[in-house]
Amino acid sequence: MSTDQAPAETDDSGRITPELWWLSGIMALGGFASLLDSTIVNVAVGPLARNFDAEISTVQWVVTGYLLALSVSIPLSGWSAARFGAKQMVIFSQVVFLVGSLLAGLAWSAPSLIAFRLLQGIGGGLLVPIGQALLAQAAGPKRLGRLMGIVSIPAMFAPLIAPSLGGVMVDYLSWRWLFFINVPLCLITVVLVLLKVRNVVEPSKDAKLDAVGMVLLMPGLAALLYGLSEAGSAGGFGEGKTVGGLVIGVAFLAAFAVRALRTRLEPLVDLRLFRRSGFRNGTLANMLLSMAMYGVMIPLPLYFQLVHGASVLESALLLLPQSLGFFAGVVMMNRLTAMLGVRNLTLLGILLAVLGTIPYALIDADPNAVVLGLAMVVRGFGLGASMLPTMTVAFGSVPKELAPSATSAFNVFQRVSASLGTAVLAVVLQQQIEDRLPTGVGSVVQVLPGSDVAKDLATSFGPPFWWALVITALAVLPSLFLPGREPAPVQAPDAAPSREGESALKPG
Repeated sequence: MSTDQAPAETDDSGRITPELWWLSGIMALGGFASLLDSTIVNVAVGPLARNFDAEISTVQWVVTGYLLALSVSIPLSGWSAARFGAKQMVIFSQVVFLVGSLLAGLAWSAPSLIAFRLLQGIGGGLLVPIGQALLAQAAGPKRLGRLMGIVSIPAMFAPLIAPSLGGVMVDYLSWRWLFFINVPLCLITVVLVLLKVRNVVEPSKDAKLDAVGMVLLMPGLAALLYGLSEAGSAGGFGEGKTVGGLVIGVAFLAAFAVRALRTRLEPLVDLRLFRRSGFRNGTLANMLLSMAMYGVMIPLPLYFQLVHGASVLESALLLLPQSLGFFAGVVMMNRLTAMLGVRNLTLLGILLAVLGTIPYALIDADPNAVVLGLAMVVRGFGLGASMLPTMTVAFGSVPKELAPSATSAFNVFQRVSASLGTAVLAVVLQQQIEDRLPTGVGSVVQVLPGSDVAKDLATSFGPPFWWALVITALAVLPSLFLPGREPAPVQAPDAAPSREGESALKPG
């Protein structure tokens, strides 16, 4: 055993020791900032566009680029933890995220902010799965389920408060504090990891990286999303940059898919898991729901800010009903699953999400505020009640030895889908606004919020929600093939061979 490892625990009864509670808390704190940054910037897209005098289709890359960087870095988490050690990689990812946050807060232009958000995303994407692996190694299967529940709290709590917190910062401090807030959180986490956490499994130089897969996957995703973004800037799909980006992206991703299905090595993302019906249908349904959920996170606050002249905080508070509805759906999921079964609950959730989207697809300059608020609650509840069961099916339908690969692949597809949804609906919104701008007004950033011109643009926000509605409805197709009842749970394996119950916390 290396000097960086702690002695084994003698308690194998399933009792959670104070050291494991500490570890769970540290990992929860470490993941909170990266999850917060997934949605905290959405309410500030309009102000950022005006501040940098940039198009919405450009500024949306502040959101899309972060989600994309999260997506492409997740597959590297397993290899990097095995090669360099989980503790070392937790510290590394926190430092990268901290530096990215600090630089993003100091950004001087839209391109610089996008670049620093990419750096942020790399750190955030590595942190959560590596932290989960470290916790799995320390806890062992008997205690893992309860501890994962602790670490999952930020995943539910962060999106709930992020828009409102972002609104407070933009209105009363500065948009730069959207990123500066991460600095103390990262510093505290790094100090706690240095003082408390030890590696459970020694790093191994034998860990192999799928370098070819990485070379194909990362540029492919980047080129595809670049092509979609350029479509928004150019007002269509006929420009050379748009076509080039889309063609290159599709070609690289197709090459990655062919190789991943044929290689005898462990691919960066194991597409062979899609041969299993539970994983395939659960993941596909979740991908479509993620596109619909994240895709409207730019049009929603921008509608209130532009058409009604709402402040960033006011627009964020108007989004709160959806977050509350989503949280309620997550909390009630177990009880509803016992009553309805996985498939019926997922289909009911999709129906509610569609119904909650309709008032926004029909939105005009003078909507009924009560109807919009209730629709937000219904939409959020539907998404919460349908997305969690699909995740349960995807993870529960693979054998124990494939659980790490399934977790990584599912998270990659979920984050990529969120990026695609954000990019596609931003393109749709950009085109609709440009078609309705009066002569002499070159860009939406020149429109005075709450003015008559802004109110005339209200109907531009309907089409993105029609797209979101259709995408949500498409999730019915894979959901029809989900099991009627939840599959038997699969014990989460250690990310690497370890002694069950061995502590990752330094004694004392």
